[in-house]
Amino acid sequence: MPYFTNQFGQRLFYEDVGHGEVLLFLHPPGMGRKVFKQQHELADYYRLIIPDLSGHGDSDTTDLSPSLEDFAEEIKQLIDVLHIDQIILVGYSAGGAVAQYFALQYPNKVKALILSGAFPFVDTFFLRFEFSMGMRWVKKSPRTLAMLLGKSHFRRPEYKQELREHMNKSDPKVWYEFYKQAFNHDCRQDLDQLKIPILLMYGERAIWINHHAKFYRACPDATLVIVDRALHQLPATHWPIFNQSIIDFIERKIGKKTAK
Repeated sequence: MPYFTNQFGQRLFYEDVGHGEVLLFLHPPGMGRKVFKQQHELADYYRLIIPDLSGHGDSDTTDLSPSLEDFAEEIKQLIDVLHIDQIILVGYSAGGAVAQYFALQYPNKVKALILSGAFPFVDTFFLRFEFSMGMRWVKKSPRTLAMLLGKSHFRRPEYKQELREHMNKSDPKVWYEFYKQAFNHDCRQDLDQLKIPILLMYGERAIWINHHAKFYRACPDATLVIVDRALHQLPATHWPIFNQSIIDFIERKIGKKTAK
């Protein structure tokens, strides 16, 4: 598995598979790249870059209190090392906070933005509660939280175990801080600056999340997909629809055919 070494000497691991348009995936707090297990089939069509952000999975810990800016800078360093001019960013859940921050800071580097279960800020009681519980749980028992998240994302026992074991490698202090940073993030006033094509995906039953779709009306080129009878974990639980929606969106908005 490839890695690059940042200016502080820490190693940041990533997967790099496939060819074509570059999709770079950003995971939620604690989860690491293994949450995108079901997206590997997209390598038949595109080049996939799937990193473990610092303090997650196999990557070293750069800073015990990283900001969204720090994570965005890691992504900038990674694509510079790989000599990639533009990417299509895919952010899942709180990983979407990093994706939105990056797209606003480096608009010339982002060709399109794909957000699953995204929010520009936390606007519902149940999402605030979810964040609060996650932050408490990662302080009390990160291994238990990893077990619960593994169960909620995958049905296959081997996938659950793989995700759980990967999450147990994550630094709990970084995990907690990532939660905190995403919880306090607010980019509502900047959404109209996102001129690029945006795909928003939500589960129909995740009303405490899909409530936030209304804020993206400020974006001039946003496409909304609601997955019937789904909750929040679309990349893992509803991956056929999730992956096909990405393919359809890229073919329609980027204008390049896939090459399976």
